[in-house]
Amino acid sequence: MPAIATLTVKKADGTTDIAFSGLSGSAGDNSPAYWRQDTGAAAAKPNGMRSSLQTSAAWNGPKTARRFMVKATFPYAVQDSTTTLYQSKDAVRFDGVFVLPVGIPGGDLNEAVHQICNLIAHQLTKDQAYAGYAAT
Repeated sequence: MPAIATLTVKKADGTTDIAFSGLSGSAGDNSPAYWRQDTGAAAAKPNGMRSSLQTSAAWNGPKTARRFMVKATFPYAVQDSTTTLYQSKDAVRFDGVFVLPVGIPGGDLNEAVHQICNLIAHQLTKDQAYAGYAAT
């Protein structure tokens, strides 16, 4: 079972690192592990208005597969220049689920997971998500 740790990823500029601190590990099935961006400009925002990532896992009904769920939230928060208070206007969200059948050999499962994650990280996938439209 992987241990929670800080996740460091590149920002959109492809150069700058951004860190998501591991705040809470999963306590078991259906209990999420939780990360939050607590560094840089995010540190000035209230905790609930910072970008976050949650992962959780559980069996499907007949216990023939594990479900791995990923939720990411990137709030859009602005600071009122008069009161200096932050207000959340909206958020970008991702909610994805991997279904991992237990009967698939480990090597094949490993390859599938890596390829799916790499496809999600592909520039064309990012461009589609940014545009809000599938490629034509």
